[in-house]
Amino acid sequence: MMKKPLVISFLVGTLILSLTIGFMGNLVYYTGFAILTITILLLIATRLLVRYINQIPFVRISIGVSVGLVLMALAQVLVLSFMPNTVYHDPYRVLSQADQMAANHMTWDITYFWRYSNNVPLAYLMSLWLRVTQFFSLSTNISIHLLSIIVLDTFIVLVLYTAYQLNRRNSTVVGLFSFFALTPFAYTYYLQVFYSDLPSMLILVIVLRIIWRWSTKSVMQKFISGSGLVVSILVGALIKPNIVVIIPAIIVVALILFVKKSLKKSQIIIPILLIIFGFGLSIPTTRGIYLVSNYTPKTEFELPATHWMLMAFNESHSGTYSGSDVIKDNNQPNKSARQSYDLKQIGSRIEKMGMIGLIKLWVVKMGILLNVDGVQDWYNGGFCSAPTWYLKNAQLIKVLTTVSYASATLCIWLTFTIELFRWRINLNNVEQITALIAIVTVLGYLSFHTLLWEVEPRYGQAILPLIMFAMAAIPNQSENSRHGLNFRRNGLFGTLTLTGALVVGLIFSKSLGDSQPQNLVVAAQRSQLSLQYGAKPEMLDPNSIVTENVDIKTTANYFSVQVHDYSNVKVFLKNLKTKKDLEFYDAGSSFHLWHKINPGHYQIIIYNSTNTQQAIDIVRTYKYQLNQYPLIMNGQPNKTASLVFKSLVFY
Repeated sequence: MMKKPLVISFLVGTLILSLTIGFMGNLVYYTGFAILTITILLLIATRLLVRYINQIPFVRISIGVSVGLVLMALAQVLVLSFMPNTVYHDPYRVLSQADQMAANHMTWDITYFWRYSNNVPLAYLMSLWLRVTQFFSLSTNISIHLLSIIVLDTFIVLVLYTAYQLNRRNSTVVGLFSFFALTPFAYTYYLQVFYSDLPSMLILVIVLRIIWRWSTKSVMQKFISGSGLVVSILVGALIKPNIVVIIPAIIVVALILFVKKSLKKSQIIIPILLIIFGFGLSIPTTRGIYLVSNYTPKTEFELPATHWMLMAFNESHSGTYSGSDVIKDNNQPNKSARQSYDLKQIGSRIEKMGMIGLIKLWVVKMGILLNVDGVQDWYNGGFCSAPTWYLKNAQLIKVLTTVSYASATLCIWLTFTIELFRWRINLNNVEQITALIAIVTVLGYLSFHTLLWEVEPRYGQAILPLIMFAMAAIPNQSENSRHGLNFRRNGLFGTLTLTGALVVGLIFSKSLGDSQPQNLVVAAQRSQLSLQYGAKPEMLDPNSIVTENVDIKTTANYFSVQVHDYSNVKVFLKNLKTKKDLEFYDAGSSFHLWHKINPGHYQIIIYNSTNTQQAIDIVRTYKYQLNQYPLIMNGQPNKTASLVFKSLVFY
């Protein structure tokens, strides 16, 4: 071991400071004290249990983890089968386009993809998957669920396998498995909504593995691994362009190794060149995808990179997505005008904030970027029709989801931070070099979004596999230290502390759920292409009706149905058992109903009582079923069409 070089100390210190800000950012909401308490208890339990777990033969650990993974997969299937959610915003638009392209309809009917062309390759790649699964007569719903499970569980297994290969410690494998399988990670966003985030996380693990194992490969193995590295980077660049931060990260590490005269021995020069080559291939590949997809960019709709930078410096929105900035940019005549407008506004905003204001904004953005308490809500519009048992315990489950995931995440951060403090890097060790690459890549992601780009909490999840890799690769400096209680007693105290953490978590979640209940989605179908992107309404003929059934499984007090601006129709909610109708009132683009709605089987009715056609908003797909029940228009049922609606309980 050697003294940590100054530049590495600076990088490690910056990461520790960033994680500290993220730690505090997860404690500022009403669940903060509960999260802090559970995190401390979990950290104590892991410290006590680590030596005891490491004494268990790995065969037993592997059997236990394997059984746990099977149970986790069964739980995932049950969640997808009985608790389907309504996917909305960007993931739905991409899924809808992929569903359309898989049906050989190569048209681009909304402005979304002209504004955000970065999602065109993702839609195309998803359509290829849907085409493959159609050979087995699988519906789009099952195909996407299957894809989610494959990518998610491959990621989990690969992380566990990599962690064990790196340090051979049972405790690392058990700890990471517990994080994945015993928190919402494997059952909420990454399972229920397929989008670019999880695939890019899987690609990061694959890339780090190839770099780490490169020096041990034969010539033929290097050819295969190199090809895999190029393909991985290519796919990563196509679906999530910000993965480009790995290039400056690996170059920074290469410069450090060059100065320390360890570059040649590390053998990372060829992987660096292959990574750059993979990114280079993404440019012609993207153009090829445009060609085969019949996609033509339109600069009159396209948003320049400065658009996201404009939102990044929007102090009133804390650097997050700003609808007002989007509207102002869209009002500019073309891409060039938008870029000029953005640069002028960015300069004005920076000047107005000053250096102190800018630093304050960056700190707030870092806290937002690393906040994880909303993992169950990312792109989730609510369950299509939540089961009764869930609705009865929804407040407890929602808080427990937040507390468990945030506490487990913070426990990993704290454990990693302790390792970073103790770490004396050996630049002749390939595992530690790769750990350094992971660390600098983490800083790349955090710097990119904090300093230059707009932020959302889910963006920060990209650092998760990087931290897990580095945590497993850094040698345990206290591995041989023995002090305090013996293994068996440590195991007993650790188990009691862990049990106490679970009990305290349940008590906190029950108390917070009862004292600060959140509005609850009872039933919903919120997937739509959105009017802001030019989604076209359908015309309802005079004296015609549209109906769609929905199950309400607990008492609700609000229901809304999106119709269309200035449509002159009547909207009713009919109880199919009692035959009683409740009439909605016109609230503009949607109709609202504030009334007690008892559990039961209902029918949404839109009736055109006028003598002219009326516009209504209907979502149609090709093979993706949006609601359990079909939409019926002019007496014709269509199981892949739906209204846009939601039923809630307001507290």
